[in-house]
Amino acid sequence: MKTLTAVAALVTTMAATFAFAQNPPTTPPPTPPAQEKPAPSLTGTWGLEVTHSAGTSTPTLTITQTGEKLNGTYVGTYGESVLTGSITGSDFTFSLEIGTEQKVTVVYTGTLAGDTVKGTVTMGEMGEGTFTGKRK
Repeated sequence: MKTLTAVAALVTTMAATFAFAQNPPTTPPPTPPAQEKPAPSLTGTWGLEVTHSAGTSTPTLTITQTGEKLNGTYVGTYGESVLTGSITGSDFTFSLEIGTEQKVTVVYTGTLAGDTVKGTVTMGEMGEGTFTGKRK
């Protein structure tokens, strides 16, 4: 009887080993790396609405972003100007000069969220204001 039990145990062990060899346990495929979101970009044409002490203005900006640097043009009530600035993450700042005889430095500081921007604007002695904008 002992021999029969030993033979049965040996046959069972061999059958299990054979079955395991034929169908080894599978490991799940590795999880793909997380997709990084593209960095926010201000490149494009923007329509702004700026509220300040003199009322409301609606300038248009055309911006090119290269890395963290911003360059572009401002066209609005006070004429056309070159703008320069920077962006880090979704926070940006840029400045430009407006006026013909008496130049005023205007500084925009804001945040980018997809195709919208918002923030504050300082206009030297002309005071401060707020702005919102959308990509055109």
